[in-house]
Amino acid sequence: MRSDEDILFNQLYLKYYPKIQHVAYSYLFDMESAKGVAQEAFIKLWDKREVIDPEKGVYGYLLIITKNLCINILKRRVIEKKFMDFSNYKLQAEINMLSLSNNTSGKLIEKEISTLLDNAIKVMPDKVRSTFILSRSSNLKQKEIADIQGVSLRTVETRLKTAMEILKKAFKDYFIWFISFIAELFG
Repeated sequence: MRSDEDILFNQLYLKYYPKIQHVAYSYLFDMESAKGVAQEAFIKLWDKREVIDPEKGVYGYLLIITKNLCINILKRRVIEKKFMDFSNYKLQAEINMLSLSNNTSGKLIEKEISTLLDNAIKVMPDKVRSTFILSRSSNLKQKEIADIQGVSLRTVETRLKTAMEILKKAFKDYFIWFISFIAELFG
């Protein structure tokens, strides 16, 4: 025989389950996850049945539980996405390293990188380009460049930063090579 408590819980379940599922879906955009959240919200409600007055605030309580469960799922998704992005990056890096070990592809990539570098330097504003070239080809320190160009050290730093941003955009598809290029430049 079912108790009054069971009957009341079933009534609440029938009344609020579709609403709670809909709220969860509006956060998660995944029906299976939304159903799981709704189920878990009602399990938590059942666990707290002795301290919650079924006449007051049940729906509000369910909404709070649902929101918190959805937040936990979304946080987990963000962490999983970061891990997957890193795993994909790591896999791509391994593939790139293998292709670089092949002399033919290495020479092609080296030529392509050289072309990218030349094009990036060409699109730099004149003052940025001259500062960058003095820094890299003449191997001068920033203070020396500032003295030669008659500008402040801060201006040299800003120009070099601008040059690096241009290079970063030019090498966006060659992240690993860009990092090694930067390491060589500043190494």
